[in-house]
Order: sequence, then C-alpha cells, then structure tokens
Amino acid sequence: MIKHKHTFCGGILLCIVFLSLGLKAQVNYPSDSSFLNILSNADKNNLQKFRFSKIDTTITDFQNYFPRNTNGHLGMPSAPLYINYQAKSIGFNMLTAPYQNDMISADDVKYYQTKGPYASLTGIAGSKQEQAFKLLFSNTFKNKLNITLAFNRYSGIGFYNHQQSFTNNFYTTSNYSSKNNRVGYYTYLLYNKVKHQENGGISNDTMFLENVSVNKFLLPVYLSNAKRELRNTTFDFNPWFRLNKNEDSSTVFSHFIDYQFNYSGNYTKYTDPNSGYENYYPAFYIDTLSTKDSTHWRGISNALNYTLKLNPINAKLKVGAKSEYNLVHQHTDSVFLNNSVNAGFYVSKNNYSGFAKVSYMVSGPNANDYSMEINNRYYAKIAKIPFAVNFNINAEKRHPDFIYNTWLTNHYAWSNHFSPTDKLQSVFSISTTDNRFDMGIVYQTVKNLIYFNEMSVPEQTPITIQNISAFIHKDILLFKHLGISAKYNYQSSSYQSIVSVPNHIANGALYYQGNLFKRALQIQIGFNAQYYSEFYGYAYSPAINQYYVQTTKAVGNYPFVDFFLNARIKPVRIFVKIDHINQGLTGNNYSLTPGYLQNDRAFKFGLNWLFFD
Repeated sequence: MIKHKHTFCGGILLCIVFLSLGLKAQVNYPSDSSFLNILSNADKNNLQKFRFSKIDTTITDFQNYFPRNTNGHLGMPSAPLYINYQAKSIGFNMLTAPYQNDMISADDVKYYQTKGPYASLTGIAGSKQEQAFKLLFSNTFKNKLNITLAFNRYSGIGFYNHQQSFTNNFYTTSNYSSKNNRVGYYTYLLYNKVKHQENGGISNDTMFLENVSVNKFLLPVYLSNAKRELRNTTFDFNPWFRLNKNEDSSTVFSHFIDYQFNYSGNYTKYTDPNSGYENYYPAFYIDTLSTKDSTHWRGISNALNYTLKLNPINAKLKVGAKSEYNLVHQHTDSVFLNNSVNAGFYVSKNNYSGFAKVSYMVSGPNANDYSMEINNRYYAKIAKIPFAVNFNINAEKRHPDFIYNTWLTNHYAWSNHFSPTDKLQSVFSISTTDNRFDMGIVYQTVKNLIYFNEMSVPEQTPITIQNISAFIHKDILLFKHLGISAKYNYQSSSYQSIVSVPNHIANGALYYQGNLFKRALQIQIGFNAQYYSEFYGYAYSPAINQYYVQTTKAVGNYPFVDFFLNARIKPVRIFVKIDHINQGLTGNNYSLTPGYLQNDRAFKFGLNWLFFD
C-alpha cells in the first residue's frame, strides 16, 4: 500500500510539472477546420460519408472516463441500466457478453482522415491500484492512405476480496482511395481481452450493515478462486471498385462493386478449482471436484454488393448477398451455415441524411429471419440555433442466440427449442449540434422475449412486452462561470419483473468554470451526482457469465456524489477526482447488482495530451 501512495504522489507531481511546462510552451491546434474527419464502421456499412470532427478541447465531463459498472469495478461484467434503441445485423449469434463498458464492438471501430499526424495519450490512476492507459494515433499519407491505431489497457484490484480485473482493447484501421477515386478499401483488425476474478458477491453483509465504513476486504465472498476470461479477434477487409472509368460533375450514374470478408474468433473460459467444496452451485454435470469450462466459436463471412450511385440526387441504391460459416465447440462441435440477401436506399444531402434498408435470411438455421430499418436525420435552425432531428425505426425477427437453446457446462445444461423473437423499436430525438441540449423518446415492443429466469436458466415469454424510455439533457453556463449540467431518464416496462431497470435515473453537475494566467489555464471545479431509483436489479451468475431476473432484493435509491477538478492548458487536460465522496454519509444501499457493492470513496486523477506533429 505504501508503494501505491507513492504512485499517487508521483502522479500528482508529474501533473503539476506538465502544467508548468504548458504555461511556458503552448502547442497550437491545427488552423484547418477539416483537419480531423471520422467515419464509424456502422456508418460506413450504411454508406455514410466521413464527417468533420472538432478536436476535443472541452474539459466538461472529462473526469467521467468510464460508465458506472453495476458489479462495482471496472473490467467486470455489468448489467444494462438503460432501455436503448439498438439495431443489430441478422445472422448467427453465440451470446451477448455483459461487457458493454469494456469491449470495443465492430460498430465502435472508427476510420479516420487527417491533414497530418494526430495522437491522443491518456493516463489514469486511482485507489486500489486502478490504472488505465489509452492511446489513439492516426495519420494520412499523401491524402489517400490512412492508418490508425487505438489501444486501451486498464486494471485494478477492486475494493472487495477476489475482484481483480485486467482489460486489453486494440484495433487498427486503414482506408485508402486512389487518386481518381476509382478503387479503394476499408479494413480493420480488432482484439478484445477481458480477464477478471469472480467472487460470486458478498456472502454475509452483517458487518457492512452495522458499520458502512468497515474495511471491505473483511467481508466474506462466495467464491475464493474462480476466474473468467473472454477473448475476441475480428478481421474485416472491404475493397471496392468503380466500374465506370470516369466520374465528374456531368456523370449521372456511377456503378460500384465491393467485396467484404470478415473473420471472428472468440473464446471464453471459466475456472474454479474450489467449486467442489464451496457449495455455491447446486448442480454438477461433468466434474464434482473442480470446474474448467471453455467455449470456442469462430465465424467467416463473405459478401458481395453492387451499388448504383445517383449523382443528381446524392443517393445510392445497394443490393447484395452474404454467406456465413460458424463453428461452435463446447464438448461437441456444431456448424451453422447461413445465406442472406440485402437491399438499401441511402441519401446524403446538406440538411438531410438517411436510409431505408432490409436484410433477409434465405437459408440456414436462421432462415426467414429479417431486419428492416429506416433512419432519418434532419438539420435545421430554430431561433438561429442549429438543431438535429432524428427519427429511426427498426423491425426484426431473429432466432435465439446459441446460449439460449443449447448449453453444456459443469453447472448448467439445457436443450431448448425456443421460437424466434419479434421486435419493433423506434427512437425520436432532437438535439443542438453543440450537444448542449437533447431530448427524445425510445419505444419498443418485444414478442417471445427470451431471458434468464430466477433459476438462471433460459425461459421464453409468449406475451408482448412494451418498453419506453424518455430523456432530456441540458447544459447551462450562467454568469460566464457557473456551470449546470442536468440529465433525466424515465423508463418503464409493461413486464417490470423481466425488464428490470430503474424507472428514474438522474445525472447532474454543478461547477465553477474560469480562466487563469491570461486565459492560458482553463479550470472547472465542482460536484457531480448520479441517482438511480429503487428497482430489482439483475442478479449475476459467474458460471454462465449472464444476468438473470430476481424479485427478492431491491437495489438503488441512492445518490453517488463525486468532487472533481478539471483543467486544460492547450493540448493538456487533467482531472483530479474524489469518487463517491458521500460514502458512509447517505446510507448503505449503494448496490446496483445484488451482492455487489459499488466502490468506496476513492481518489483518482488522469491526464490527456494531444499531439499534432
């Protein structure tokens, strides 16, 4: 622990040195307003264009570098707290791992176009040996070939017994277009590794209830030596070619073909050498002394698409076909072959962008699955303030994930024949283009929903469930110095015992903002708070790495308050934060997953530095 304190002191001293250096030698930001342009992989697949991205110079919310984890520690599984609109492609799916906070998905991958080198380095340290490092580097060569690297690495031992975690994320992207824009490609390589201990939650919280400030390492946990590891590797290569030789202002139609190859390899492992005598699991199917569960699944897909570009109306018509091969190994091998077709119409103008697309599974185990989506985004000025209006709707039918129908591990085994799930969802939102205000509503209807019941085994409900989520957010700066940020979410489900999320979520910040040293140093100092209303949070099963419903233990109804100091000197941003400063002062119900408490009061600091040469 002494060494850890020295690390904190050294980090603070290092930050002060950085600030001093920044005061003496400023690094100028690029004067070109189009220096940085970004295209997400999801937008690329929807034939969107690169969008100009402002270089991130704001310090607002800089201290909130990770979303709140319901199991109480970064790098651990986390249950969903929000009802969100999410459209996914059809096809084989093994499972959805509960690491939405920690794993980079294919849709999160970004392609860049820059007018020069761009790099961002972030380092963070905190109590209980929490350490995080983030790197992003991008450079475009001769305005045609871009190479980008992104890397995240973080770890910590947590506040409770057997809670250590370690996470690695890495991806590299490249995009290229020839001088006459006739040929080019997009490609990425993505790797995720999540590794952590599993303690099964607190087995006896008597000491904690009697004394909220008790050393959490004194609290007993269910599992003493269980571990979970999950790895994912994805490679995607998407070359394209324009069939017509020339394209200029007089060209009415342009014709493109593109080929997309995708490989995905996944591996998950759960081990517990003490499972035979800790009496945590009621059933054993393979080994009554210890547990060594592992599952591998791999997928390869090939797709060929034709795109007709309608230049006079800035629109594109796309049709294509895709085949996928998936191999699953879990004691026995299973093979899944699917073939699908797709079509879409895409429009992109100055004040509007949108698309309508449909995918249909022609043959294979997922035959007759479909997904239809309409996406609209309008830009307009209201009282001279630029706004963006979004309206999206998605309808889909999909077969159950593999984990719901077939599973064989040491503590869980089942063979089901669930029906496909039908889902209709929509979202309407309006926001200012500076992101200081937004509001919207999400609505969903789901039929034949599959979930893990209170015995943590899959179950399907034939009824139709309606979910709704409404949100509003506003940032205000009063008297040039008093900053107020407020966001409120209301959520509800017609079947709350299955879709269990807090009905009310509030986030707010109150801070002073100012400039010192002839505006060379920008600072924010204040408090940030989060509140989740009481709800029956999902319980967690380490052996299957999934959350299941429960109606016996209510969580929430507790505010989390942080103190923070954010500062910036040109390319350097810094924060100092006391997380959960109200710990021990406002009750003891600071749990969002039964048996897993949120972290105690913790000191954290971090630094981000941008480079342009």
